[in-house]
Amino acid sequence: MQKKEVNNLVAVIIEVRMTSTRLPGKHLLECRGETMISRLIRRIKAIDNVDKIIIATTENYSDDVFLEIARKEEVEVFRGSEPDVMGRVLDAALTNEVGIICEVTGDCPLIDVSQTREAIHIFLQNNFDYLNNGLSGLPDGLGCQVFSTAALRNSYNSDITELDKEHVTSHMKRNPDKYRSHYTETPRQLRWPELSLSLDEATDYEVLSSIINELEPKDPLFGTNRIIEFFNAHPDLLSKNLEIYRRGFE
Repeated sequence: MQKKEVNNLVAVIIEVRMTSTRLPGKHLLECRGETMISRLIRRIKAIDNVDKIIIATTENYSDDVFLEIARKEEVEVFRGSEPDVMGRVLDAALTNEVGIICEVTGDCPLIDVSQTREAIHIFLQNNFDYLNNGLSGLPDGLGCQVFSTAALRNSYNSDITELDKEHVTSHMKRNPDKYRSHYTETPRQLRWPELSLSLDEATDYEVLSSIINELEPKDPLFGTNRIIEFFNAHPDLLSKNLEIYRRGFE
């Protein structure tokens, strides 16, 4: 791709694919009449400093479904390599001519709207290449990463591994001397690093559905504070959540 990014346009790029080995089709699971991917998009639409939302999926036949989802939700869609997620995200940004990427995955239907808005705001107000708001205690599945398209392109053209291509920003995180990085501090009342709210297993779907059914009728965009209150009031569900094996956390 040779298109030049527009420096101040912000896109949330959502990485999704249907071929999950642990929970196939998880993005289309429904709760309260809404799929998990549509719930994520609805939340992102509430973030006022986002210019575009892009679904970055693969060229696999099974991912054709995201074309219809993108049309229905009135967002962009980009299709690229399944294993080279880094290249897929980069090409999605370049094709749409955006200079700032807020990266989330389709596994995170309950992304925290206010924390994501704040992360983008901090990035826009500073001269960073990379920002992460999820490594100082925010529950997994609620955070995001923000980085410039220029930094991602530089990283992609560096000496990277196949694992880097799978995880998108691992090369930038390993090289803080090359990329101006910032890790935001999670407010103390929102810290619970052992808690994971990503959608990986069938049990996750049960737990997330319980949260949604309880909190969404009162507040459609409920945040981390309400989720923490929910788990403090439901120790049985907390135990179920903490028992789920998280690949990559060992």
